[in-house]
Amino acid sequence: MSEAQQAEPVDRVLEDPPPAEPPAPEPEPEPEPAPEPGAAVAEAIAALTEQIRAHHARAEARERVIDQLHAEVLRLRAGEQQVVLRPVVTDLQNLRGEILRQVRTLPDGMDREQVVRLLESFALDVELALERCGIVPVRPRTGEKFSGREHRAVKVVEAAAAEEDGTIADVLADGYRDVASGRSVAAAKVHVRRWTAPAAEPAPGNEHELEERTDG
Repeated sequence: MSEAQQAEPVDRVLEDPPPAEPPAPEPEPEPEPAPEPGAAVAEAIAALTEQIRAHHARAEARERVIDQLHAEVLRLRAGEQQVVLRPVVTDLQNLRGEILRQVRTLPDGMDREQVVRLLESFALDVELALERCGIVPVRPRTGEKFSGREHRAVKVVEAAAAEEDGTIADVLADGYRDVASGRSVAAAKVHVRRWTAPAAEPAPGNEHELEERTDG
């Protein structure tokens, strides 16, 4: 065997790499320490406290807004009332001035008819003031049917016939109606008739029967 053949195994042995060593096992991570129960409860209480504080802050903000809106509504309502009542106040001022003027210039020999006309003129001034506010007087007629919505019965009087039952006998004071809605705002004061049927008289011939039954 030649030297080249003897050297071939040696070279082949030198050329082969050594076997790889198995990798070392990785160390297991250490378990995290369990949280203390008291710390979790404290965190929950702190979060709940913050939520309550935020809720109270929102509630206070809403209360401030509501108070501002309420004050604004009251201010607007007061302004509207002044605007609505201003014509009435003006008419009442004029009426007062007219009454005082008439009193100062009232003649000594004034008769009843003149006094009636003067008072009716004052009533007409009041009626015009009411009409400017959308209110008109309504005077029911004697003999018309009584209405609980528009009339107030002050007294009930006896009716002369059955057909007069529930009718107006006399008017003591006018009523008043809203022009826009058509509803009564003040009922007229009236006297109402009420019919009472007379007691039935016994028919002829029945008196003897009653006497016989009584005697028996």
